[in-house]
Amino acid sequence: MNKSYLILIIGGISFGTAAIFIKFSDLTPGAIAFFRFLVAGLILSLGNIDLKKIIKYSPFGLLLSLHMITFILGVYNTTIIDATVLVSTSPFFAILLSPLSKFKAERIDIIITTIGFSGIIIMNYPLQIGYIYGNIMSLISAFLISLYTTLLSRNEENPLVLTSSIYISSSIFSLPFMIYQGIGKIDSTSVLSLLGLIFIPTLIGHTSVIYASNKVKPQYIETIGLLEPVVASIIAIFTFNQIPTLFEVLGSILIVSSIILVINKK
Repeated sequence: MNKSYLILIIGGISFGTAAIFIKFSDLTPGAIAFFRFLVAGLILSLGNIDLKKIIKYSPFGLLLSLHMITFILGVYNTTIIDATVLVSTSPFFAILLSPLSKFKAERIDIIITTIGFSGIIIMNYPLQIGYIYGNIMSLISAFLISLYTTLLSRNEENPLVLTSSIYISSSIFSLPFMIYQGIGKIDSTSVLSLLGLIFIPTLIGHTSVIYASNKVKPQYIETIGLLEPVVASIIAIFTFNQIPTLFEVLGSILIVSSIILVINKK
């Protein structure tokens, strides 16, 4: 298997833990985004902080910050399955945004994405309209991350420098949200949840996306990212006793099938 795809699969699995950690936390969305990206960025910078690079890649930091805050708002205002499912509509946005990418969308790409998206629809049936605000935030988050991934595909910067610069700039953009919203409740559960977010879905998940951004089509990156609702649903069985429905199982099978098609196509 191509190294980039293997890294993306590991990253996609790690994304499935994000909503779980967020659900356990009592910190505000702004505080989670700020501390999550600041600590991750400082770790990856290895003590070499380049202000010019941080400024240069600040547009990516802004998109990532807005994606994270809208995703957290989605998790806080809807169910875990709805939030992770709706944010995983990003492959369709990536297809629509493909003219901005250095990769062209082919007919087979649309077919594969459609299979994965069909799994998303089935997993989310029936839609719980009582969580409209959270669902809308999750959809906005999906658009933002697909735009972020699409624009990243044109970048040829060293992955470590690019990643640390984006994370630090993202924390800067998240700071006003934290100041406005406050920090929230600081306790051992919130701190452990934040550490989990930093080391698993951030340092592993988002870093895998940046690493593969100029090697793999954005719509393929987002399709592999569909592992998130599948993994989140499995973890939710043990953490929140949320037993998957038949539709969630069938949808998960379609999502995994679309990812297998992506890998086989490569």
